[in-house]
Amino acid sequence: MAPDKSPAAETFARRVHAGQVDKGGAPYTGHLGRVAARAHTHAEALGLPRQHAEWCQQVGWLHDTIEDTDVTADDLLDAGFDPAVVQAVQLLTRPPGKPYLECVAAIIASGDRLAMIVKLSDNEDNLDPARALPDAPRAERYQQSAQMLRAALAPNTTGRTDRG
Repeated sequence: MAPDKSPAAETFARRVHAGQVDKGGAPYTGHLGRVAARAHTHAEALGLPRQHAEWCQQVGWLHDTIEDTDVTADDLLDAGFDPAVVQAVQLLTRPPGKPYLECVAAIIASGDRLAMIVKLSDNEDNLDPARALPDAPRAERYQQSAQMLRAALAPNTTGRTDRG
């Protein structure tokens, strides 16, 4: 098995998100780290292979790089991240103007469990009362998204691929 690139993903994310803050004014990398940890835990709880849990952690660190920085998918590939990781990051990148829940539905339709697990982890972190971030409309969409993703990740769900 290839060496775990999670530390490299953390370093990469900390570099490209340096100076960014979340809506509550906290360093944005805190959110990324929590998402990465939750994603790894979810992957293990789902019984995914260790490699997939590591990929989930990497995607957690990188999930907003394309959307919120000048980083491209090619940059991630050039940095040595696995194509499965880069594919999940691309799926998690919301195109401008596309409604949030449509994006979540597209992630689910892709069958990419890495992306689904990280999106669920992102929603959970955004809903965490300790962060005090979401206003009511955002909280509602994060709750709807999390419900959709939990249903898609439940055992015996069809439409899964062998990628994570």
